[in-house]
Amino acid sequence: MKGTLFLLVAVFFWALNFHLGKTMMEYASPNVSAFWRYFFGVATLLILTYTTFPSWEKIKANWKGIFLVGFVGVFGFMYFFFQGLKYTSEMNGALIIALNPATTLLLAFLLQGYKPNRREAIGVVLAFIGVVYLLSKGDIQTLRNIDFNIGDILFLIGNFLFALHNIWIKKYINDLGNLHFTTLTSLCCLLGFVPLLFFENVFLIIPLPFEFWLAGILMGVFGTALAYYSWNYGINRIGAARGTVFLNAVPLFVALFALVFGAEIFGYHLVSSVLIILGLLLVQVKSKSK
Repeated sequence: MKGTLFLLVAVFFWALNFHLGKTMMEYASPNVSAFWRYFFGVATLLILTYTTFPSWEKIKANWKGIFLVGFVGVFGFMYFFFQGLKYTSEMNGALIIALNPATTLLLAFLLQGYKPNRREAIGVVLAFIGVVYLLSKGDIQTLRNIDFNIGDILFLIGNFLFALHNIWIKKYINDLGNLHFTTLTSLCCLLGFVPLLFFENVFLIIPLPFEFWLAGILMGVFGTALAYYSWNYGINRIGAARGTVFLNAVPLFVALFALVFGAEIFGYHLVSSVLIILGLLLVQVKSKSK
């Protein structure tokens, strides 16, 4: 139950990131926005770990896990996510990211020998159908108009890398502890964005308004530091195969935030909510019985 609550906290703040990120990118490029998001996130984590930060020897002993999750899993996913948005629609990208639970389940089977039962498989499929129904606004026929391009391939790469991230968490996190592991892997992601800033037409030392900095701080503290800490904790507790199905709740929370900000509620919101929640419950019921 505790792991489930932490996963819900993570997807809640990741959903809020869609609205905060939109604010940031009104004033700066994706790379600049991502850099400042992780700058504030890493700063928060370093403050929390200042007095207990692991020794250099311990970091070197765990360098492989830090590198794989930090540079490949976190930075790799973020880079291909933003690059994909340049060439494809948000709907295409969201549908591909919604495949992450199934991708993680497949990798867990291939790399860890994990064998999902029928209830878990049905839960993943139901949650995915709920996401598709939500994104299509209740009209599945709109999916026929989707055109796939290079951006979708980039999203597929990002989806694969984040699935690896979920698999690696449980393998590498325990020796360092969740807070230190999240700090070090987030630092890797931040460092990954630094060289990309030199390819920007406008460097990061440009005057940016208060709205940009407020959104960046909120994304850094809550949508990065707290969200990744909660996600890593939840995945480590209940496993990647069952935990990643919670990613399908991100579009649902995004829609709920839109309602808070003044959007209307329609029938497809309710139908998709039932399907996603039912899918989550099916997966978690099996987890508890174990």
